[in-house]
Amino acid sequence: MIQRNRTIAATIGVAVLALGGTACSGSDSDGAAPSGAAVSSIGADQLTTGTASGDLDAVTWYGGYRPVITLDPIGLADYPEETAIPNMCEPLMKVTPDYGLEPGLATKGAYTDDTHYVITIRTDVTFWDGKPMTAEDVAYSLGRNLDPTYASNYSGAFAQVTGVKATGDDTVTVTLKQRSRSFEQALGTLGAAVVEKAFAEKAGRAFGSPSTGVMCTGPFEFQSYDGTSRLVMKKNPDYWDADGAAHASTFTFVYPTDPAALANGLESGKIDGALSLPSTLADQLQDSSAGTLYVGQEGSTPINVDLLFTAADGPSADPKVRQALSTAIDRAGIAKTVFAGTADPLYKVSGPGVWGYATSTYDDAYQDFVADADPEAATKLLAEAGVADQQITFGYPAGDAESEQVATVVQQEAQQIGLDIKLVGIPNQQYGALFADPSAREPYDLILTKNYIELPEPMNLDALVGSDAGNMNFSGYHDDAVEQALAEADRTEDDDARAELVVGAEAKLADALPVIPIAQPRALVFEGSKVTGSTLTFSFMTSPWAAAVGAK
Repeated sequence: MIQRNRTIAATIGVAVLALGGTACSGSDSDGAAPSGAAVSSIGADQLTTGTASGDLDAVTWYGGYRPVITLDPIGLADYPEETAIPNMCEPLMKVTPDYGLEPGLATKGAYTDDTHYVITIRTDVTFWDGKPMTAEDVAYSLGRNLDPTYASNYSGAFAQVTGVKATGDDTVTVTLKQRSRSFEQALGTLGAAVVEKAFAEKAGRAFGSPSTGVMCTGPFEFQSYDGTSRLVMKKNPDYWDADGAAHASTFTFVYPTDPAALANGLESGKIDGALSLPSTLADQLQDSSAGTLYVGQEGSTPINVDLLFTAADGPSADPKVRQALSTAIDRAGIAKTVFAGTADPLYKVSGPGVWGYATSTYDDAYQDFVADADPEAATKLLAEAGVADQQITFGYPAGDAESEQVATVVQQEAQQIGLDIKLVGIPNQQYGALFADPSAREPYDLILTKNYIELPEPMNLDALVGSDAGNMNFSGYHDDAVEQALAEADRTEDDDARAELVVGAEAKLADALPVIPIAQPRALVFEGSKVTGSTLTFSFMTSPWAAAVGAK
């Protein structure tokens, strides 16, 4: 059977706090909630806002910091795409709000030996056009991750896969170089979303575009997208899972041009809810009569706010320059001020939000890196590098006030140690292209990112930024020992043994710093007073969460 992830609600702190009520103490980072907020706990096991009592004609939801660039499930792994697409194009496995993997379009999966994994699929599923989902469709969908033509954002999770083939009416066989935990988990991500082969092949390059859309099996059907401001889904009346049928007849994602427009939409009721709400709105919405703002505990998301290096040469490629910048950054200050206390300082790529197992092992290793900013030590490191007269270009998303503030603070702290950083604000649509087009990254030495993994597994986040196959290893970092440790961890079934391997790789990554971690945001969700059912965990990035949203 496909291995279920361990239930980790208690491990990663997916309990949420509802603003309003009686006061509550903060955290070690002095940032449990927005400044001045009164906070009360609503239960350590609460993973959703509630259960819908009925259906609604229409729901309007905040879709993310920019419009969706492509509807192709593997085209771009970023917040706007992964907020919307899983509701239409669902993965083979279901991800529950506590990050468990359960049967979905696939009923089971198992290794028949160390290099073959057989997936059994449901035979009662149809696409929106009424055509049955077949093993050929599934094999085609998985195989797209191996084809460089599609430049899949999930290709790293399929690094051990060498082939995918339909081997029966309801079976698909995946051939691998070795057993791979990353691949198994990828079956619950958009890398394993099933699309109709005939539709995709006919559409060609237009597949996933606003005018063509997609053809999938989910509880919502693609209806329309203007490419800039409104993406509309409609309820799939023939959805295969009656228990997971959509409560809303239409579900519309909108993309306000600025935070003020988003806040006004939420307070007026024109927008019913938001996941991954910008922290800059926390203070404004904490006492709103239009709904409830929920703030997660430390480790309630697997998100990293990082400085990601993109150049293989120049001053930013020098580990001493990276170490100097990292040493100069006041992470606790950024978490408290820029994020209004809705984030925690992050001292290592693998922080509390991704510790899904062997927590004590990861925590012990993490504590070795917890330290206050030290400008004096940072200045000495920079002097050793001898690059004080060279400029580093730092790109950030200009349409995001939170990102602009982080970038400005980093620039100021770099200046204090003699490091010259030039800030470049990148329009949101162009910023999204950085993650798919190497030429778009060429003008920058580093960029500000919110890296994440869909399912808590430190190995996957480390590999994302530090392995040869990592989709976010933009500077071309390579270390033989890291490659070997992560490969061994990927095929290791025992959690404790895997954790020891990962911790060893992380020690080298922390020295070379292909990415500098800054903060780990907490879950921040707003839900209007007329709706309920949205998830309070990061599982929305992989599952058809919108189907559960209905009348309160």
